[in-house]
Amino acid sequence: MNIALLQQLCETPGAPGHEHQVRALIESEIEGLFDEVSTDPMGSLLCRRDARVGDAPEKIMLLCHMDEIGFLVSHISDQGFVSVQPVGGFDPRNLFSRRVVAATADGLLKGVMNPGGRPVHISKPEDRKKVPEISEFFVDFGLGEATKDHIAIGDPITMDEPFIEIGDKIVSKALDNRIACWLGIEAMRGLVESGAAHVREIHVVFTVQEEVGLRGARTSSFAVR
Repeated sequence: MNIALLQQLCETPGAPGHEHQVRALIESEIEGLFDEVSTDPMGSLLCRRDARVGDAPEKIMLLCHMDEIGFLVSHISDQGFVSVQPVGGFDPRNLFSRRVVAATADGLLKGVMNPGGRPVHISKPEDRKKVPEISEFFVDFGLGEATKDHIAIGDPITMDEPFIEIGDKIVSKALDNRIACWLGIEAMRGLVESGAAHVREIHVVFTVQEEVGLRGARTSSFAVR
């Protein structure tokens, strides 16, 4: 198994609507595996391998979404603190002191996310029991007043975490659903390398915007049908 590819897929940022880096990585890996590859207007990557035996073959479709939950920059204060709008479902309890990365026009920029308010050692007991709303979190990129020169409203932000192996398990951000992208690629690689004369038309579609409503899956399913 090509675990290095899974690591690349997981560590590549791709918030909903901003999956282009993940798509480019997949395109580089699937060369020669399909008879036709196209990108639809939403950004989903539609890949078809024709049946090698028989006429009017049954279609099989694998849907693998490329996006991961993330944020969009919604405001930048004069001091350089960045407020965000979530795209996808988050549990705010998991967002304290998290490292994140913004995909900007100039490249990737790393920062740290935390909620506003007093630190735990000087906060009141009742404040420590409260779980902040996502609207109370901000990102500090360490640039101060120069932040606006590097980050724009609408820039996507995702978690910045390493892919690690723990015993016989793996831990990473974006396993939902980069592991399906990995399986789609490796399954087709295995099929092609086996030389099997398969009787079905196989579609592997790497879809966009699953985390905000299955949008790419809906449109590409109609296209394949």
